[in-house]
Amino acid sequence: MQVFIVKNDKKDADNFIKIVEEQLNEYGIEFQIIRSSNISINKRRLNSSSLVVVCNGSGYKEDIASFVEEAVQKEAEIWPIAINREDRLPEEPISRKQSYDVWEQLRRRNLDKSQISTIALSFARKIIARVLPTLYNENGEIFISHRRLDGEDIAAKIYDRLRMQAESMTPFRDVARINVGEEAQPVIDEAMKDCEIFVFIHTPKAAESEWILKELLFAMLRCIPVLWIQIDDADEKKLKIKPSEKPHLQYKSENFIEEKDLIEIADEILDRSFKLIMENSNRVFDYIKSIENLFGSRIICENQDKMIYRISMERKGYHYPQRTIEQYFQVFGRMPTDTDLLDLDPIKENEKLDSVVALSNQILNFTEKNGIIMDSIEDFYYYWNEYIERKGEKTKLNKGEIVISGAFPDCDEIYKQCLTDALVVFSKAIIREGYILTFGAHPTFQELFFETARKTNTHDSKNSLKMFISNWFMEGQMDKEEYYEMNCRLIKTGKKEDLNKSLQTMRGEMIQRREVKALVCLGGKIKKNKQEEGIREEIELARAYNIPVFIVGTVGGCSAEVAIEYQNNGWKNLNDASDEINEEFLNSIDYFGLVRTMLKIVEDK
Repeated sequence: MQVFIVKNDKKDADNFIKIVEEQLNEYGIEFQIIRSSNISINKRRLNSSSLVVVCNGSGYKEDIASFVEEAVQKEAEIWPIAINREDRLPEEPISRKQSYDVWEQLRRRNLDKSQISTIALSFARKIIARVLPTLYNENGEIFISHRRLDGEDIAAKIYDRLRMQAESMTPFRDVARINVGEEAQPVIDEAMKDCEIFVFIHTPKAAESEWILKELLFAMLRCIPVLWIQIDDADEKKLKIKPSEKPHLQYKSENFIEEKDLIEIADEILDRSFKLIMENSNRVFDYIKSIENLFGSRIICENQDKMIYRISMERKGYHYPQRTIEQYFQVFGRMPTDTDLLDLDPIKENEKLDSVVALSNQILNFTEKNGIIMDSIEDFYYYWNEYIERKGEKTKLNKGEIVISGAFPDCDEIYKQCLTDALVVFSKAIIREGYILTFGAHPTFQELFFETARKTNTHDSKNSLKMFISNWFMEGQMDKEEYYEMNCRLIKTGKKEDLNKSLQTMRGEMIQRREVKALVCLGGKIKKNKQEEGIREEIELARAYNIPVFIVGTVGGCSAEVAIEYQNNGWKNLNDASDEINEEFLNSIDYFGLVRTMLKIVEDK
């Protein structure tokens, strides 16, 4: 979709559009600012799929008016903007169109004109949603997770403000959305499954709730972006699982008393939510690259803007000739909605098609709605790869162990969810391929691994995981030991004279074994004393035992620094992969593609 912006000569409009331009540039949206010098060429570019943004007021110059008239004749989509109260009515030939009323948006938030940038950001998101409809849904649901015991009042105030300020987005809070007599949990589960963003209100008593833990796990395992809001310095250490290392936003209870503070908080939540959603959605392009590589010439892009593709694949496993498999699929960087599925209805009417599939980069179970299949991109790739490469052969079990090493890096909290997403993708693929996922006990990630194993290997999840822990941490922890043994194969290692030597012993016993086929490094803290960086020690242990090491660089932290050091040294003594593959591990955010590459190298060794 082509975007054209028609400004006027008023200063307010110039300031507003400048913010819109910056936001569009940040997310790669191409647009043209209409000037007298470029009107002729841009008139020719106008068509029915164009979006024309027009600032009201001051009267259109003759050449600008001719451009707007051309847009009307070519049936382009036109959005007038009323920057000022007196400019609410657009001029001819678009006088009957409803304007985006900036004054009204400011009034709703109780803001003055000096804060017009907030409204400009909101308007830019509307354009992004229109241009990238499969990545961002401005009508999406915001799920608010809170503990009623000490978070209900704050959650209610956030919910009320978001309803006023989020325009078309729909916040979900259980008390407000569940009808009297209705069974609550199925409604909550359905709302979580369909939400665009999961807002976790972390009050002091939230960590004590098993329901909160379950909701967090649900969101993280499905790769739903999580916005973590800490209230009154709630103790982070009490959380069994964390979506990132630190909260994205922090407030005190008293911040939720004054209306002006609530307005500001709601805008901060919306801004951070949008950034998290787009960061998560943008990864879909790497998934598409993996799918295109899998199918090669057998895949055709039918609609670039809507990410609709067609596959023509020869059938296998039957003696007599058969027609090819014909399948259409649409890729979403979010959860597909019922409206999205309705848009696919005309395609499914083709009698020659075997299926039409709506794919999401969130993790969802295979379902069918009115003849349209919904599935995750990951599972779509997995089953097609099985069909193409393995011809239906069952995955061999007990292939050995793959060790995952890492921790949250030092970076902006928005990007730390890259690490948890990568852990989910890597761990799921490793277990699915018949390897044991091995790791050193880490309170932040062990619950994530336990739940991933339960979802991936429903018959024997315990034996899909092997967790090493030093007796330094286990003395007098009988309850913990029993809990661990219920969820994994627990290996305890000897306690030494200090913590560092105990960890060194644990790392050596975890890595230097014949069963270990690879070590994967992600994130980790960068320390002044490099000898204290656990990832470096584990890489040395692995290479001394001739175990290949794969270092993921895009999650940041120590793994990124170490990967660059190996790059500068020509990738010597790291693994048997090519320099090109190691460069991909350094630079790519396509974690699904990376783990497939790693597993193939390990399999072929």
